[in-house]
Amino acid sequence: MSSLRRWLLAEPDLRGQALVSVRIEGQQQGAMGSGLDVVNVVLSNSIALGSLLVAVATWRRSRPRAPQVTMERDGVVVTLDGDSPEAVQRILREWGGSTPQPEPSLDDGIGE
Repeated sequence: MSSLRRWLLAEPDLRGQALVSVRIEGQQQGAMGSGLDVVNVVLSNSIALGSLLVAVATWRRSRPRAPQVTMERDGVVVTLDGDSPEAVQRILREWGGSTPQPEPSLDDGIGE
């Protein structure tokens, strides 16, 4: 999972929006391998959530055999096993989020 951590740290849309760290669970001291890598991501705002999901899906697509990624937010666990926009939308719905909408510009006619 250190490759996922590196991928997330290099993602321009997450730069300054996410704190990324790794810890290994279930591994005995002095043992080699078979520990569970956990990548912790703390986002500074909810808009970065969509960017995080897209970055994870893109990372999976870059792997020779796309690993299944399990994520948890506020006690709701989801598994990303696809890399399509629909998979990202499904997770956003399950987490009660929505797709970030662009801010209206002055040319949108709002407030006239």
